[in-house]
Amino acid sequence: MRFVVFAWAVSRAIVFASIFAAGAHAGALANWDGAWYASIAEHGYGFARDGAQHNVAFFPLYPLAVWPLLRIGIAWPVAAAIVSNACYLVMLLVVFSLARRAFDEGTARWTIALACLLPPSLFCSVAYPQSLFMLLSALALAATLARAQTRASLAGAFASATSGLGIPLAIGMLAGGILQRRRAALVAGIVAFAGVAAFALFCYVRFGDALAFLHAQRAWRHGAGFDASAWLTILRSFGTFDGWRQNAMMLLVPFGLVAVALEARRLGAVCTLYALFALAVLIFSGTPFSVDRNAYAIVPVLIALGALLRRVPPAGYAVLAASALLLAIDSARFARFQWVA
Repeated sequence: MRFVVFAWAVSRAIVFASIFAAGAHAGALANWDGAWYASIAEHGYGFARDGAQHNVAFFPLYPLAVWPLLRIGIAWPVAAAIVSNACYLVMLLVVFSLARRAFDEGTARWTIALACLLPPSLFCSVAYPQSLFMLLSALALAATLARAQTRASLAGAFASATSGLGIPLAIGMLAGGILQRRRAALVAGIVAFAGVAAFALFCYVRFGDALAFLHAQRAWRHGAGFDASAWLTILRSFGTFDGWRQNAMMLLVPFGLVAVALEARRLGAVCTLYALFALAVLIFSGTPFSVDRNAYAIVPVLIALGALLRRVPPAGYAVLAASALLLAIDSARFARFQWVA
């Protein structure tokens, strides 16, 4: 626990020191998507089939989790940061336990160090749902490995009410139950869809469109399937320093795929299937928009990468050092309302 708390505290110090060194105030914690979640918490959902951006594109559990703090008078940016950072710390403890169980304590330490210093960890400290989703998905995976199917189904259901990545999580749980021929695991996988199903029911009752959240997301995304030209542009960008700075975390997708494939036996069926389904969704969702941030939120990817880095410590330390620098840079850019991920 001391190691996890230390890694959490040091990395969060980097984030907040960079944000406030950039001259930002507390309101910067709710930049970009944070404003959309604030509109949900403060005014509820809105939607119209006009091709414009609407807040129904964002899942409901995170603003619901922050809402009680708003009721006692805490401003949205601060309330959201409190929830995000608390969830992040608990998530790291759960992931440490999960990695130690699947591998060993050394791998767990590498996983936590990587999770804390990778630049997308910034989004676990601001008004974004990443840390809440990662906590719930980690709890679902840990409960599945412990064959505590009631807990797994509840955590999975809450996860699918937090982020679209909860759908691949539920599919992974369902597929794992089928492969293992365990009825309780199969039922848990089905129940894990309850969160997104409840959101779809709300959308149908409120807007007459059960898939309003998907239709609204089209205002942000262009096209569908694998966007080869966009990925090729990203690959070419690595020829410059700015390209590396802006797109280095896109490497989480290919390296994540390789790491999960190599560590599939130790990760287990459910973790592996969830990671592969989730990465496939990111790859084949059209323009690679915020792919790096979402790839980071796939807990088995972090564990598999931690396992690989442990085998080559010099490369691992180099990755951690570069990540810490990029984390500081991205935090300052986010505070200045510059696009990060």
